[in-house]
Amino acid sequence: MPENTKRKSAPKTQQSLVEGAFILTIGIVLVKLIGAIFKIPLTNIIGEAGMGYFNSAYSLYLPVYTVAASGFPAALARQVSENMTLGRYRDVEKCRRIARNIFLITGSLGFVAMIAIGFVLTNLSISSNAIYSILMMSPSVFFCCMMSSYRGYNEGLRNMIPTAVSQVIEAIVKLIFGLGLAIIIVKYGENQFYNAAEIAGAAAGGGVSVRIFGRVCHTLNDARNAVYPFASAATLFAISMGSAFGLLYMVIRTKKKGVGFTKEQLAAAPEPKPTKDIVKTFFKIGIPIALGVLALNLTQLIDLLTIQSQLQTLDIGLLREQYGSLLDSVDDDPKEISNFLYGAYGLGVTIYNLVPYVVQSLGTSGLPNLSAAWVVNDRAKIKENINAVIKISVLIAFPAGFGLFALAPEILSLLYVGKAGAVICIPMMRVLGIMVMVGSLAAPLNSMLQAIGKQDVPVKLMLIGAVIKISLNYILVGTQTINIKGAPYGSVACYAFIAVLSIIILCRTSKVSLNIMSTFVKPFIAAGLCGLAAFGTQQVLNMFISSRISVVVSIGAAVLVYIISLFVLKAVSKADIEMLPKGEKIAKTLEKRGWIV
Repeated sequence: MPENTKRKSAPKTQQSLVEGAFILTIGIVLVKLIGAIFKIPLTNIIGEAGMGYFNSAYSLYLPVYTVAASGFPAALARQVSENMTLGRYRDVEKCRRIARNIFLITGSLGFVAMIAIGFVLTNLSISSNAIYSILMMSPSVFFCCMMSSYRGYNEGLRNMIPTAVSQVIEAIVKLIFGLGLAIIIVKYGENQFYNAAEIAGAAAGGGVSVRIFGRVCHTLNDARNAVYPFASAATLFAISMGSAFGLLYMVIRTKKKGVGFTKEQLAAAPEPKPTKDIVKTFFKIGIPIALGVLALNLTQLIDLLTIQSQLQTLDIGLLREQYGSLLDSVDDDPKEISNFLYGAYGLGVTIYNLVPYVVQSLGTSGLPNLSAAWVVNDRAKIKENINAVIKISVLIAFPAGFGLFALAPEILSLLYVGKAGAVICIPMMRVLGIMVMVGSLAAPLNSMLQAIGKQDVPVKLMLIGAVIKISLNYILVGTQTINIKGAPYGSVACYAFIAVLSIIILCRTSKVSLNIMSTFVKPFIAAGLCGLAAFGTQQVLNMFISSRISVVVSIGAAVLVYIISLFVLKAVSKADIEMLPKGEKIAKTLEKRGWIV
């Protein structure tokens, strides 16, 4: 008898798009909140150099994991969703078992591949100190692959709770152990230096020579630079631990809760398709999806491969002249300077990523819902799902983008106190604010294209987008006067191209028309007013109160202005409000006041 079917009653109800998205959004908001709590103090612990090693490892991890795993959870979710809709429970169970075996193989190969590629990259273009971080991150590929088989299955059942819970578990383990290990290692290096200084009877920074992790250190800054590679590696080891704990939760939950249908339903179901047909379908669906997701993550890989190598072609003396004291803590090694600037850029990317990951939950939840509607050709549901995902994505992404653009210096100085990288990142943060408005739409649009059978479209679009990004990275980052500040422009151009073409192809294929005015123009105007409110409030309050308090008040004022603007411009409709949890009650209240139609 298949695993645990005897202990599981028939599912009560399936989650709708907004219910599923709401659950995933709550989980992702918690995860990103924990991630912010994690990465921001982590930067203050291991510095821009440490974050350069961290980001190098993570930027390599994403494409390796994507190739190894990301296409198959979506393929599994789609097959499970379609077979559950048709009552083919034996196919559902067989798909689950086959997926588990596929992930075992791809996870093992991905683990080995990340290590091998890591050694190649550290010998060619990135700092050799990044190899420790890459080695500690590589086990996460295997654990995440295995966990994805469980996540994809549950998402196919339209149960987003297991995914959300496992994400929170990962984040909590990462937070506790990651920060803890980083602090321990950095403090160890500092204490070694202080002890040597005390023994030598010299003041800190003078007349001291101590070996820390194989490096001879004469100053406190030397000691910190010696431990940062290992502190970053320890942090990434904690991420691998989090993945292992998330997988353990999924295994235990499946043992206790079962697989979503009864043994009677299984017995009454028709015979499953042959194994070779299911495997063929997995790869037919999964590989294009994996390539599509790889395309979405390709910008980070392109940045890893091009930014540091291009920075190393520039004149170090001129870079030091341009940035002055901001580079005082960095060695004269071109690889270390490029790593530091890459880490500074990563400060802005960390903040930027908060928005796309929240918006991505809509696409993840929408995939099985739209897929099921597409199979049975339910035109009303197809239109409802597409309009809902795009509208809600825009309503979140536009104000967030304007807000980051308007408050870039204040947000960076608030989160990264006293960091040289925060000053370097200000112009890049403004460009990333613009990128939020197009980059956040990429994942939901990708998911919807997959759901309607257009798995190849995101791949083709991203290949063209990648050419755009690579070209701009080489030209802009390789220009002495622009250098690292040119990094985000290629991403903006890349994602703008992808977003526009994806919407056009999605609408033409599904025969769904969007109201440009209510979907894009009105939210854009409201978001622009939101950004102006944030900037104006900040400028006024900054004259009377501390910048830390004023930036928080400015964000609150901007949110209030945005909400009011949406209703004044009638940018949200009754149908939009009704999609929210308890939306019908809210819609009735707003309708009585004449705020919506």
